[in-house]
Amino acid sequence: MPKDLRTFLRQVQEMLPDDYVRVEREVDPEFELTGVLRKLQDQNRFPAVLFENVKGTKLPVMGNLLGSRRRLALAFDSDDAGLTAEYVRRQERTLDPVMIDDAPVHDVVITGEDVNLNYIPNIVHCEGDAGPYISSGMCIAKDVETGVRNMGIYRIQIAGPRKLRYYPGEYSHMEHLRKKREERDEPLEVAIVIGHHPGVYMASQYRGPMGVDELAVAGGLLGEPLRMTKCKTIDVEVPADAEIVIEGHALPHVKELEGPFGEFTWYLGPAEMNPVIEVTAITHRRDAIYQDMFNAHPEHNITGLIGREAGLYRAVRNVVPALKALTLPFSGCCRHAVYISIKKLYDGVAKNCALAALAADPFLKLAIVVDEDIDVFDETQVMWAVATRVQADRDVFVIPDAYVCELDPSAYDVADRSKRGYLNAKWSIDATKPVGIPFQEKSDVPEAAWKHINLDDYIVTGPRRVIEELAARR
Repeated sequence: MPKDLRTFLRQVQEMLPDDYVRVEREVDPEFELTGVLRKLQDQNRFPAVLFENVKGTKLPVMGNLLGSRRRLALAFDSDDAGLTAEYVRRQERTLDPVMIDDAPVHDVVITGEDVNLNYIPNIVHCEGDAGPYISSGMCIAKDVETGVRNMGIYRIQIAGPRKLRYYPGEYSHMEHLRKKREERDEPLEVAIVIGHHPGVYMASQYRGPMGVDELAVAGGLLGEPLRMTKCKTIDVEVPADAEIVIEGHALPHVKELEGPFGEFTWYLGPAEMNPVIEVTAITHRRDAIYQDMFNAHPEHNITGLIGREAGLYRAVRNVVPALKALTLPFSGCCRHAVYISIKKLYDGVAKNCALAALAADPFLKLAIVVDEDIDVFDETQVMWAVATRVQADRDVFVIPDAYVCELDPSAYDVADRSKRGYLNAKWSIDATKPVGIPFQEKSDVPEAAWKHINLDDYIVTGPRRVIEELAARR
């Protein structure tokens, strides 16, 4: 059975049953659906939630599926600590897709005047969003010159029965493909894929060169070739086992005001003049599940996490083979900060390590480098190293006026710092100990004395017994 959304949901139910819950009562797609997820977040709970009855649509909605690093690790048969290394291993072994004709995603085909985007859930996620958005759509398009496919997730505003507006960002491969077509006065054919296995979603976040087919990357991540099929109204191939596909044309020389929209920074991304897609078809599985992504909340951050970590891992490892681990912490929006641990063999290597990371990703602003005795997945340990191993006048450096993502709310314009732009400072903290110079030793209980203790052999729970024992001793 090919891997898809359904096989992963079964895996979650079997392996992590507490991570899957259902909502049977009707919910309003405007704020109530995401309100349930926000209430769970307030209780520090992040299960995948199936909303079975959503007002205005016959399609159930799966929310928050990618909102847990533990669930992503499950998708890659790994754990939290080993997830990035396993992702890198699989990503480097791409598998070309295989084409099929009889695709589940074509169980239902809607074209022509019958196309109406009100057919799918029109979800308004956050206060200030400019109406309903498709937040989980993976856009697939082809390079007009090479035919190589590209896939990425962009915010997509539902602007009418057959009209979408989307925000590709100036730096994206998708915008590069659109401009190539626009120079020919031609539309860019775009397919928007909704609902699939996490491995496909992670492939859409691949940080590599333009010439790589991200559907082949998806095959590597899945460990099996991705089944693909041809679209009905455009010359684009899409995953055959997707839940829903929206086909259309990004019109040349046409832009409309899109946004605001809650972004991964947890701020409202401002409105922009952005491209327009004219929808030509909606296809879906007979019993389709609409997979949503909760923007401006943990799922939004975590979805792009592993692909970015993998890109940084490769870039840093090329410069510093003694790399041990790295992570993009949640406190940095899983984009703007990285914690890196290395086996420090000589002085200066931590700075080289930081420079490699900061250059590898425009989203990244801060790199903190620590020794291998620090667990980068434990922010308390990282900050302890910063507090106790850093001489700020020697171990902190700043790179002014570097190019960053324009969605960074503190980014500025080259001519006027008070205006929004693409520039910001990047900086690094070397929180490693010097090599060959005595440094105070950590104070702790020997690991052999506590690592394998079973607390059930020592701890008596329940206050009543404790009180009775104390009374007897008196």
